[in-house]
Amino acid sequence: MDTRKFGMNYGALLGGCLVLVSLIIWILGIDEQKSVVPSILNNLLIIGFIIYSISLYRDNFNNGFISYYEALKLGTTVAFFSSVLVAFYTFIYITYLNPEMLDNILNMTEQSILQSSPEISDEELDLALEMTSRFTQPHWLMIMGVLSGTFMGFLYSLVISFFLKKTDPDKIV
Repeated sequence: MDTRKFGMNYGALLGGCLVLVSLIIWILGIDEQKSVVPSILNNLLIIGFIIYSISLYRDNFNNGFISYYEALKLGTTVAFFSSVLVAFYTFIYITYLNPEMLDNILNMTEQSILQSSPEISDEELDLALEMTSRFTQPHWLMIMGVLSGTFMGFLYSLVISFFLKKTDPDKIV
C-alpha cells in the first residue's frame, strides 16, 4: 500500500477522533482556555495515532521494516491530513456553533494587554486588538491550524520514527 494513501486514511481517522473529542469537550462545557485536559488528551491522541500508524504500516505492509525517512514521512502525512480535517471543523465551529468565540478571544487579549502593560495608550491598544482580530478570522485560523498541526506532527514523528525504524538487513543502502 502507498504511504500517502495509508497516511490519508489514518490521518482522517485521527482527525475524526480529534473532532469528536472537541465536540465532547464543547458539549460538556469545559473551558479549553482554563483546562489543560483537552490539550493533553489531544496530544496523547496524536502521538498514539502516529505510533500506531507507523507500526501498523511497518508490520503489515512493509514486511516488518521501515526506514527513518519513511516513518517520518508517514507520521507527518498522518498529522497533515488530520490537521486539515480539524481545520475544517474549526471553521464550522467558529462560524456556526460558537460564533461568539472570536469576541471572547478579543476580550481576553484586551484584558491580558491591560494587565501586562497598564500604561499602554489607547492607540496602541486599538492597534494590537486590530492585529489580533485580523489573525483570528476563521480562514486564518484554518491556515494556522493546518500549519501548526503538521509542524507538531513532524516534531513528534522525528522522535517516534527514531524508535520505530527497523532497517532491512538484506537491503543495500
